[in-house]
Amino acid sequence: MVRNIHIAVLDVDIPARRLYEARGLCSAHFRDILRETASHLNETTTVDNPIHITVTPYDIRGGHYPDFHLLRGSPTQEHLPVSNPIDAILITGGSPGVYEMPHSPWMQILEKFIQTVYRGHPDVRIMGTCFGHQLISHALVRVPEDPVRDVYVEKCPLGREVGIYTVQLEKDFLQHFPSALGHLPQGQLRIQMFHGDRVMAVEKGTAVTLSESPPVSLPAPWINIGSTPICPIQGLYNPGRVLSVQGHYEMDAFGMQKMCVENAPVMGWKESKLALFLEQVGPDMKERQDDAKSFATAVLSFLADLEV
Repeated sequence: MVRNIHIAVLDVDIPARRLYEARGLCSAHFRDILRETASHLNETTTVDNPIHITVTPYDIRGGHYPDFHLLRGSPTQEHLPVSNPIDAILITGGSPGVYEMPHSPWMQILEKFIQTVYRGHPDVRIMGTCFGHQLISHALVRVPEDPVRDVYVEKCPLGREVGIYTVQLEKDFLQHFPSALGHLPQGQLRIQMFHGDRVMAVEKGTAVTLSESPPVSLPAPWINIGSTPICPIQGLYNPGRVLSVQGHYEMDAFGMQKMCVENAPVMGWKESKLALFLEQVGPDMKERQDDAKSFATAVLSFLADLEV
């Protein structure tokens, strides 16, 4: 029997115009790579129940959210059964900064929605990419009255990460996904990036300098998935509940090229900076030059409860 995994993808923003015209909204990008990954997993492994991915997009800026009744495990389903309940929530990337939340009503609503799902619907898994990762840290990991640590999102003082970067994965994270990520040399993940903000989690009173990031301090059971020199938290993992990542496993060189070209005038990039970023993105080739497929396999393992 086929096992269907139903993901509600919360579209936070619109992709670059030419990327949208070619491949649709961000939710479509996630649908495509996760379906491709599921198909590959079904063909190459002995899974008892083949996996199928269903994606339902939601326009968050337009106030379109999944009804709580549709979430797997909702108490109301005892009286009003749902044929295809939602197994996971995924928050896409986008241009806003989480630190803009005090002046952003739609972002405040999204934060409350994620908190409600996390606290009241334990059968539903939560994922986020880029902005989604940052929002998860703010909504679920940050505790203002925590006497031990500060968790916050800030503009990265050392610049942007655009193109393929190498993330040094943490051993505590890798041990949960040996089949998906265990083959990566030295536990290093190469993934496309497009961001200028970062998540920080430091002990209170710790001085943060430009030259060196302080040790990451996360409350249990949260795990940092890995780091780069200028971004010490490249994702968050809460076993069986939450998986987020700063990079874009759903985006290939074609998509990143379109993002760079469209954003260059908006962000005031000179031709030399745009050329540097496009070089870092790499050529548009059939075979990807990063480890996106490996991370997508980890995502599918998370969704299908194949973690160790």
